[in-house]
Amino acid sequence: MKRNILIVEDEIVTAMDIKEALTSLNYNVIGIANCIKKVIKLLDENSCDLALLDITLKNNEDGIELSEIVAKKYNIPFVFLTANDKKHTIDRAIKHEPYGYILKPFKDAELKVTVELALKKFEDKKALTNKLEDTQKHFVALEKNISNKESSKKRFSTLKFGYIFDHKEFKLFLEDNEISLNKKEIKLFEILLENKNSIVSNSIIEDYLYDGELVGEGALRGVLFRLRQKVDKNLISSHSGLGYKIEVEKD
Repeated sequence: MKRNILIVEDEIVTAMDIKEALTSLNYNVIGIANCIKKVIKLLDENSCDLALLDITLKNNEDGIELSEIVAKKYNIPFVFLTANDKKHTIDRAIKHEPYGYILKPFKDAELKVTVELALKKFEDKKALTNKLEDTQKHFVALEKNISNKESSKKRFSTLKFGYIFDHKEFKLFLEDNEISLNKKEIKLFEILLENKNSIVSNSIIEDYLYDGELVGEGALRGVLFRLRQKVDKNLISSHSGLGYKIEVEKD
């Protein structure tokens, strides 16, 4: 399918030369405009893949200002064509992020390469934008799914021997009496209840309690020893060489 290109040029001879060159390169020229009003009319009536914009237009209209309309209203990439090589003009043009900048007079080969690169650059940018949007939608859906799962969790777990763990407040109760737990003990309950009724290995528990830091073999045993001074020693069962398990009666 031929790509549609709009030529915005106030010198008719130059415009016709550009049209001839583009046609020979198998592009379709949707029209030639020399003022902003005609540009808007052509873009409203035609599909366009690229606009070639002269910087100085009829009645001293500004092609750089026109580029904002082309980009923001129509989402069309543009290339500046101009005989103006003054630094001030070039700096102004660059701020509008053109997909190319050709100084007149130019050769057909230069026009060919610039147009091809501009179209490719815009396609790549659009593909990246779409990919980012898809990724963002995926994460939003994932967060919503996680949120739904979290909200669907029961707040309380009923353990053996009458103990109840409050997942929202991270507190342990026995017959309405709160049992004071330190941070490590709370994290121990969290990892075991996350894997309720299953043996959790020592390495997984240690990694969770100590955030991946290497600790001595006695660190976990110390946490369990102090915890068992507060709760029934069989609340958390030990499985030699395997790990630990907590059984949930209801949650």
